[in-house]
Amino acid sequence: MKSMLFQIRMVKYLTFLFLIPISLMAQTFSNEEIDRWKQQVKLVTIIRDNWGVPHIYGKTDADAVFGLMYSQGEDNYWQLEETFISALGRESEIYGERSLENDWNAALFRVRQDAQRMYAEADPLIKQLCDAASAGINYYLYRNPGVERRLLQRYEPWYFLILPASTSATSHGISRVEIQKVMKSNMVDDSEGIENQLMKKAENGSNMIVLAPSKSASGNSMLLINPHVSFFGNGQRYECHLISKQGLNVSGFAMFGNFWIWSGFNSDIGWSHTNSGVDYFDVYLERFNHPTDSLKYRYGNQYKKARLLTDTILYKSGSIMKKKVVNFMVTDHGPVVAKRDSFYVTVKNATGLAPVYILQCWRMMKAKNLVEFQNALNLRAFGYPNTIYTDRSGNIAFWQGNAVPRRSTKFNWQYPVDGSNPETEWNKLHPLNEIIHSINPESGWLQNCNSTPFLCAGSSSPDPKNYPSYMAYDPQTFRAAEALKLLSNPEKISFPQFEKMITSTHLFMMEYWLPQILKAYDRGVILDPLQSEKLKDIMDTLRHWDCQSELNSKATTLAVFWFNIANNWVLKQIKPSDPLLLILSKYFTSKSLPFSDSLSLAFMSAAADTLKNRYGTSFIEWGNVNRLQRIHTSGKMEKFDDSKPSFPVKGAPGYMGSLFAFNTTQTNTNKMYGISGNSYVAIVEFARKINAKSIMYFGQSADPKSQHYFDQASLYSQGKFKDVYFYKKDVLNHAERTYHPGE
Repeated sequence: MKSMLFQIRMVKYLTFLFLIPISLMAQTFSNEEIDRWKQQVKLVTIIRDNWGVPHIYGKTDADAVFGLMYSQGEDNYWQLEETFISALGRESEIYGERSLENDWNAALFRVRQDAQRMYAEADPLIKQLCDAASAGINYYLYRNPGVERRLLQRYEPWYFLILPASTSATSHGISRVEIQKVMKSNMVDDSEGIENQLMKKAENGSNMIVLAPSKSASGNSMLLINPHVSFFGNGQRYECHLISKQGLNVSGFAMFGNFWIWSGFNSDIGWSHTNSGVDYFDVYLERFNHPTDSLKYRYGNQYKKARLLTDTILYKSGSIMKKKVVNFMVTDHGPVVAKRDSFYVTVKNATGLAPVYILQCWRMMKAKNLVEFQNALNLRAFGYPNTIYTDRSGNIAFWQGNAVPRRSTKFNWQYPVDGSNPETEWNKLHPLNEIIHSINPESGWLQNCNSTPFLCAGSSSPDPKNYPSYMAYDPQTFRAAEALKLLSNPEKISFPQFEKMITSTHLFMMEYWLPQILKAYDRGVILDPLQSEKLKDIMDTLRHWDCQSELNSKATTLAVFWFNIANNWVLKQIKPSDPLLLILSKYFTSKSLPFSDSLSLAFMSAAADTLKNRYGTSFIEWGNVNRLQRIHTSGKMEKFDDSKPSFPVKGAPGYMGSLFAFNTTQTNTNKMYGISGNSYVAIVEFARKINAKSIMYFGQSADPKSQHYFDQASLYSQGKFKDVYFYKKDVLNHAERTYHPGE
């Protein structure tokens, strides 16, 4: 009887739950929280300009952060949630076993546990900012109960103390097979089908330039901000402008999920970053050879004991959720990430803790001069990025990396070193004035395009003899060669000239290599008369080409297809034990053609065949092939489609030297569509009144129904810019909508 009554009550209860609106069931916020947010939104005003860019005004810095995260939710909540799902190591709960590697990496580096601990110990400023950031997203969810929530029902302040993982042992010559040996063996109930995906979802390049007053036609310093990242997925750039009564007034871009501007400018200074080859973390080979204790590893003449830790990864399998228990060892150098022969591989990172990292970003945004900016950089919490700087007073500066360990020069740190040798130990970082840098060089300009710092200012560049080799493994890139050529012109540069210069599509690779390919053809390297005749018109077309990528150029199409085939050949030559920068140095930085004459001509023949098979001719204009199209990234697996709108783009692959970098894919389509390259681009002149322009590759909003979904694409495709509104009067004159969050 009791059992029957219980069943009846359960049916009534479940019926009641069924009748409750889904929005109320998803409600996870207390009345106290909601009341607090409603008070805070009164202090936050968002003004959307005619491009949809949010200018966020708050009474305090925290109010501006609240508004920034609310606006990110408005513009692309799907991507915002995706960023945190990945950072938390919970991708497998959405995507299944193909994402186990990402989540294993998050478990290995204890990202959730460390973030919770750091938040509990953080100083009041960091807590205040993290609280405001989580509140901004949660208030967005409260005000928009119908928005799709795939996994996260609320956001916690400690989420913002999980920084993107940027350490992969593969960069030091450890193979993916060696990583997966440990990954698979450490997962209980391991399954097959783990895809070979990159652990590091990395950026693929950036350009940055500053001009001192001596190089500027107006006598004002100028800045270029130009990251090259994926157009889709994590790491996307978000243009915004933050203003508070506590002295915050900075414009630039943030990344989805971050509440600070990564590269930008205020009324006095401007800065940007590029990726570098600076060695900010090291990979160790550990000897776990104790005769009786498998957790002990050799260190000098004794042993240390590793900690054995456990975590759990949930993953989707069909329609049900399964779990894997992860066991892993942690040494004093770091967690075990791979296995090579009888050695275990660990990683030690010099990057600062997240609260210090955020504090450094915050101080950089609010700096008013070179001294304040240097003081911020001297926190040395960044790992890989280079930094370039300029200000209203005319100073320009460059720093290669930030957190650089002080190491013994006996070892080649590009490869794994012996973890049992105490001489490989380091515990201190170089101070800022010891890392590779240049401040106010005689050249009057500085540049970095993921390239060697020893040519950052032409003949005024730092001398490599003054620095240990581990501070810069970067080769010279063809983009940097193009920048050097343009900047070395003795003429001063006006703002319009700067605008045109930084969208150059001259392919320096072809300027060096094409004459060598043509000479090989002219020497009769191809012995087959039919093959030689087949290439005659191809070579004549290339012979009259100026190596400029243009929409109406057929030679550009031939050259890019040649490069793609050559690049695919190079990828097959890579040894797992080769660090990536060594591959780049060998194949894509030399003035001399790195392929034999016969191989280079075989690539050209294959390029001509590929074009003819796809388009019916080997001669097709670049603009008919190279296109920009936006597809929806909400997980609906929308694909590129030749029948849908797109724009022709004159940009070309950055590896070939195009400052207007534009990298494409071609899957089941006739045309090639952009997937990475120039993303956010801004140019800034520190005149009496800030003069700035910017462009995004698509538009501010990810909503296909929004007028700002694809409204910047036409300008972007032509290498043109829109105005940036920095002053309140200009913002109001171009205001499209003014509101408090939630209105």
